[in-house]
Amino acid sequence: MKSIKSWFPNFTILHVLALVLGFLPSLFFLLFLIGDGVAEIIDGKLGVVPILIMMLLTVSGYVLAWKRQKKGGIVMIAGGVIMGIYLLISGGFQGWQMALLFSLPFVLPGVLLMSPAKVHESK
Repeated sequence: MKSIKSWFPNFTILHVLALVLGFLPSLFFLLFLIGDGVAEIIDGKLGVVPILIMMLLTVSGYVLAWKRQKKGGIVMIAGGVIMGIYLLISGGFQGWQMALLFSLPFVLPGVLLMSPAKVHESK
């Protein structure tokens, strides 16, 4: 059986964990973008555009993390925090659960990607 190092030679165990944890919300939100977001835009509901842009930002951070872990982590954290703040402001403080539900799945893997382990960063 191969070790994790042979599958991901430039990643530490925390980075692999972050990529695994970031995969499911990224896939979910990407499918949400394709299925629900595009349909709402076609129907003329433009209120969904800001959250779609923030979702695209966070998912693009996840994709970037496969090549450049720290930069991808920064984008994931920034996108997750911006999305959380936006949902908190737009939903009032009663919407804090939704803000956490949408932001934490990206902030947590982003923080793990920022771990101080020595990783060969491709330039």
